[in-house]
Amino acid sequence: MNKLRRFIFFLVLATALPVFGQISEYAVKAAYLFNFVKFVSWPDKVYDDDKGAVVMGILGDDPFGDTLDDMVKGKTLEGHPVLIRRFESFDEGQAELLRKCHVLFICYSEKDRLPGILRVLKGAPVLTVSEIEKFPLLGGMILFDQEGQRITLAINPKAAERAQLTISSKLLQVAKIFKSE
Repeated sequence: MNKLRRFIFFLVLATALPVFGQISEYAVKAAYLFNFVKFVSWPDKVYDDDKGAVVMGILGDDPFGDTLDDMVKGKTLEGHPVLIRRFESFDEGQAELLRKCHVLFICYSEKDRLPGILRVLKGAPVLTVSEIEKFPLLGGMILFDQEGQRITLAINPKAAERAQLTISSKLLQVAKIFKSE
């Protein structure tokens, strides 16, 4: 129940953006990324690398700056330390490192490379998140969308299932669900 309260807090925070102008869009998105881990189940043995850390990857032109780093500094998720790994742009030679991320935020700058990115991640237990339009339709898992000044979520649960991930019903309740064919 405590997890649900924290997640609801971040949802309220996201809807309060117009009121609290000093809270940046990417501070809210960073909070979402950090908290997604609490609402997704990974298969066993995904913490074998990187000393048991939760690896959050940022692929492309990083819009977060220091915000995400500051947010995770000294914190743990489900008892695991958090490691931020940045990739300047997609290169198939990075496939192995990308597949070791637990959460991968795919920046808008990678829009034209998205099919190749999703191809190298196919079957890997990596929660993919982006703000690229139609991301769930293209095979991504979570889309950061906007309705006016509000940040909303669209989720493709089938894409998550194909990656052996289970998204909590609590997270699904606060998102638009994309239903693939």
